[in-house]
Amino acid sequence: MTKTALVTGANKGIGFEIAKQLLEVGYRVLVGARDQKRGETAVNALRKFGDAKLMLLDVSDLESIDNAVTTIKQNYPELTLLVNNAGIPGDMHKPGWEFTVEELQETNQVDFIGPFALSKGLLPLLIANKGTIENISIPIEPHPFFNAFAYQTAKAPLNVMTKSWAMSFEQENIPVEIFAVMPGAVSTDLNGHITGDFVKTPDEAAELIVSFVLDDENHNGQVINYDGTLANYI
Repeated sequence: MTKTALVTGANKGIGFEIAKQLLEVGYRVLVGARDQKRGETAVNALRKFGDAKLMLLDVSDLESIDNAVTTIKQNYPELTLLVNNAGIPGDMHKPGWEFTVEELQETNQVDFIGPFALSKGLLPLLIANKGTIENISIPIEPHPFFNAFAYQTAKAPLNVMTKSWAMSFEQENIPVEIFAVMPGAVSTDLNGHITGDFVKTPDEAAELIVSFVLDDENHNGQVINYDGTLANYI
């Protein structure tokens, strides 16, 4: 049976490359995109690599999430992999106190609440299929070279979710694996396509992200750094 994956934010950047690489190894990929035209353009490009399907999905909109969950349950009950890739950084340069509450609510909705609601909605399928949830995250410890207040405060609960759900899955013998990958600095439109020796291309980041899906190892509860080491919050 063909394995089916949903990748959010897959019409461009890292998400597009994740979808491409999963297609190349035989997955059917539901290409999550909030804009139909951009989504269709991406799907048309991805179909040369395999079975790509458009899944209209806006993780900032709970109704859109519910609609996508219903569609997937009805049409793709074999879903085995959810990649929560879609995210927004907010302003990565201004001091934390200069943000409005509304700005923080926006990043939190996209970076945590949306992935939480989507994962919760699809969890029955993933349990039935012994599936995997992979969250794309970032380092949440501020330091002089990366002090992105809105981005980090929105991704921090995603890392907590990863560890908390993993613990509960193990305690309750639920056959689902959940882990997070922090690919490091990647040149995308979210950061103005930065460059540097330490910066990955989207396809390099996707290769790292997909490698943990394909390596047949148990990564449950892990938050994995760009270099393969594990983040330690203790």
